[in-house]
Amino acid sequence: MFERKKYKNFAKTQLSGRWGVPILVTLFVTIILRIFSIPDMLQMSRNGYFTALFALDWQGLAAASQASNSSLITTIIQTVVDAILTVASINVYLKMSRSPEPVSFSDFIEGFNNWARAILSTLWQLLWVTLWTLLFIIPGIIKAIAYSQMYYIIVEYKDVSVTKSMRISMEITKGHKWDLFVMYLSFLGWDLLSLCTLGILQLWLAPYKNMTYINAYHSLVKEAIESGRIKPEDFSE
Repeated sequence: MFERKKYKNFAKTQLSGRWGVPILVTLFVTIILRIFSIPDMLQMSRNGYFTALFALDWQGLAAASQASNSSLITTIIQTVVDAILTVASINVYLKMSRSPEPVSFSDFIEGFNNWARAILSTLWQLLWVTLWTLLFIIPGIIKAIAYSQMYYIIVEYKDVSVTKSMRISMEITKGHKWDLFVMYLSFLGWDLLSLCTLGILQLWLAPYKNMTYINAYHSLVKEAIESGRIKPEDFSE
């Protein structure tokens, strides 16, 4: 059974008295991602994107946006950096979900040891999502949700290969893709509110979301094992 409200409430309990490190991690990740987006921002500025935006020149805005498309190399670099930071962050939230003991920023740094698996997981996932999206948008979205648990698996189970983590993710999300979609969508209101704070609210919202997602992941694994769809030994090579 997928209990979205339970995962959210438990996330608040898990974060209680331990907000410091998750907020610091979120701030660090945000700054790094902003730094890597500077080339795109400069290119958009040169193309007149912001001038068109403030002037509400929609045709000029569309033209500037089209002219500001990132190069393939820049996009790949940004995707890789995002993947590495995401996996490092998951290392923190997994530890928080497993124990009430305090976590430290060093747990985030430790997560960078998974940089190679993070990159391989991202590229492997992008390949298959892209192929499915070529058929139609909806299959691409469905598959993206089916593969959504890969990062958690490769962080928690170091012996599981990237390709196997995809197979396990597909198995544990069976029957729950819609539940996961609704869970992601349930934070939309908070995300919109965050825009009103110029993104500052994300410092608290991101940890809340990540802990909720981790709790859902644990539940999916437990259910899949109890139903016999996967076995504990599947998490080892």
